[in-house]
Amino acid sequence: MKRIDFTTLKLFVAIADLRSLTRAAEREHLALAAVSKRISDLEAQLSTTLLYRRPRGVELTPAGHALLHHARHMLDSLDHLNADLSEYSVGIRGHVRLHANTSAVIEFLPDDLSDFTWRYPQIRIDMQERLSHEIITAVRDGLTDIGIFSAHIPAEGLAIQPYRRDRLVLVTARDHPLASRQRLAFAETLDHDFIGLEQDSSLHALLHQDSQRLARPLRMRIQVRSFEGICRMIDRGMGIG
Repeated sequence: MKRIDFTTLKLFVAIADLRSLTRAAEREHLALAAVSKRISDLEAQLSTTLLYRRPRGVELTPAGHALLHHARHMLDSLDHLNADLSEYSVGIRGHVRLHANTSAVIEFLPDDLSDFTWRYPQIRIDMQERLSHEIITAVRDGLTDIGIFSAHIPAEGLAIQPYRRDRLVLVTARDHPLASRQRLAFAETLDHDFIGLEQDSSLHALLHQDSQRLARPLRMRIQVRSFEGICRMIDRGMGIG
């Protein structure tokens, strides 16, 4: 089978977006006859109909929708390739993809990344905040170069190096019975309602594991998406965290 060229894919995406061969031809600065021939040749090459021709435009067939999905992905990849290579012409000599969990993003990475970019300004950092289990999957799938995640999450088959030790503390409202305590065991907190992160977070998994180890239920009253949300709920007397 003859390979599909990127010009044809770009043209097909334009047709799908505009629902019109005429408008796609105008946008891509091509003659309408040339556009029509490219699509007809593409359909013949794939042995399937990609477009329903209507009086007021065109609609994608199921095969057309499938091609559109792959075409967008391929064109996006080409754009990323061009962007990555163009950076070499302006002095950038590397690109590191980093996924990190919320604790690392808030507590450690601002200083570390600031120092790194000062030392190596020619290297671009692409950082994304993710849940720990998502980070592990991304590393395995090659979607990120480095992952920073909670140590208690299983990550078989990956090369693991310690990064930082994160200290957990109890947060309560000022008038809470536990607020005056200087030290206390985790078991003592389990008599109170908790405000925690969402179900898939590594912190929730850690608290759940420790409560199970003590054969005690974890009274998770409210779950939110951020530490700021936890603190605001706690400040209003909704629980501890």
